[in-house]
Formats: sequence, C-alpha cells, structure tokens
Amino acid sequence: MEAPVKGKRPYDTKLRQEQAGLTRQRILEAARRLLIAAGYSQVTMQDVAGEAGVAYQTLYAQFGSKLQLALELCASEFPHVGQAVGKLAAARSAGDPERWLRTIGKFARFLYEPCADVLRFMRESGDADLLGRYREIERGRLEQLADIGPQLQRAGKLRDGLTPSVAVDIVWSLTGPETYAQLVLDRGWTPDHFERWLDAALVGLILSQ
Repeated sequence: MEAPVKGKRPYDTKLRQEQAGLTRQRILEAARRLLIAAGYSQVTMQDVAGEAGVAYQTLYAQFGSKLQLALELCASEFPHVGQAVGKLAAARSAGDPERWLRTIGKFARFLYEPCADVLRFMRESGDADLLGRYREIERGRLEQLADIGPQLQRAGKLRDGLTPSVAVDIVWSLTGPETYAQLVLDRGWTPDHFERWLDAALVGLILSQ
C-alpha cells in the first residue's frame, strides 16, 4: 500500500510579511545612519546593503533606487507631523493669538526633535526631488503660520512698528528646522532649552510691551 502523499506546508504569508517589514525597517535605519553621516552623494546602495546586513538584491527589490530609498526614509520619519500641525491649528482656532504665539516653541520642539537631522539631510542633499520635498514642508509650515501676524494686529497685541507680514517672517524664520538643528544638534542645547528660548524670543520680538 502506498504511503499517503503529504500535503504542502501552508505558505505563512503573515510571517513572511512580518519578516519583510523587519528587513525594511533595518534597511531604513541603516540608510539613516549612513546618509546623515556621509551625505547623499557619498553613499551607495551597496554601502546601505552592507550596513543593513542584507543582500544588494534584497535592497534593490525593496526600494529600486537610492533616490526612492531616500524618499521613503524621509517619509518614514514624519508620522508625527499631522499631529503637530493639528495642535498648532487648534491653538490658532482658539481665538487667542497671544496664547497661540506662546505655544509655538512647544510645536517646533515636537516637530523637530525626532527628525531635525533628516530635514537637514534633505536640505543639504543636492538632489532636486529631496529639495522639492523639503520646500514643500516649509511652504506648509509657512501656511500654518500666515495668520498669526494679522491676528495679533487685530487683537492689539503686535509690537509697535511691526507689520503683520514681518511678524510672520520672524516666527517662520526662528521656528525653522535649521534654527533647531544649529542650536540643538550643533551647539548641544537640550530640546527643553530650545523650547524655552524660542518662546521667550518670540514674545520679546513680537508682542507689545
């Protein structure tokens, strides 16, 4: 009597997906270390594969190109941005522009603490696509701040001689990612120190005395 033919072992799709997800995360972490340390033009896909401990073919199958890898790295570092923008929008809608101004330091810290190095990498990459994405982020940030000067003026809170437009420019400039990167990443300030300094600086420069 012939032995029964054993059925094929079920293909564990869920396990494979989990393993692929872990490999993808390992690649992104390796890419972040290398790209931020050495710069976009100096890092090859082979470098990233070696750092991540995966075959080049695996890396290529996951991302296809260095640009796509860099774009997905940047996208993966900004999951908190929607929440940060929501907090700022809520403060803007509360009808108290002075309170709104005094919350911007916390907003900037929340926004940049996880990803200031990635934003700097995008800005300094020299790649048109990455620079375009960075400028898109900055345009969005300016749009979120565009009404603070007019609101302060209507409330009689704007410093004498300061126009609403210049007030917006000051807030946008001081709350930019490069200001955070210079003070925290380069000069060693703590994020808490940065937040307190930014709040005091904005109040001193913009609010009427």
